[in-house]
Amino acid sequence: MSPSGDYSPPDLEGVSTVLTLTENAEHALDAVVAAENAPEGAGVRISQGVGADGQPAVGLALAPAPEPGDAVVEEANVPVFVAADVADLLDDKILDAQVDGDQIAFRLGEQPS
Repeated sequence: MSPSGDYSPPDLEGVSTVLTLTENAEHALDAVVAAENAPEGAGVRISQGVGADGQPAVGLALAPAPEPGDAVVEEANVPVFVAADVADLLDDKILDAQVDGDQIAFRLGEQPS
């Protein structure tokens, strides 16, 4: 609080309350979009799908633009579009990536407290 008693909230511009990206994830997303020759403004969309085991899963796919209702994480070079049906699921998560040769594995984890 300032001496006058006025409270000034922190500037949250560019800060995502939906999902946090690690530096590894940012680099991996850049590589995915560059490899696909995506159009300007394209990003990666995270949405609910079905896993190989038939269970609900979260998937990533290249997308030219967000869909109506998507939250947009713009803290990286590549925008990340988060579908409304998984936004609540991801609000306390961190997206990381592991690169092994030309293979990229994305992983969701808990944000440190």
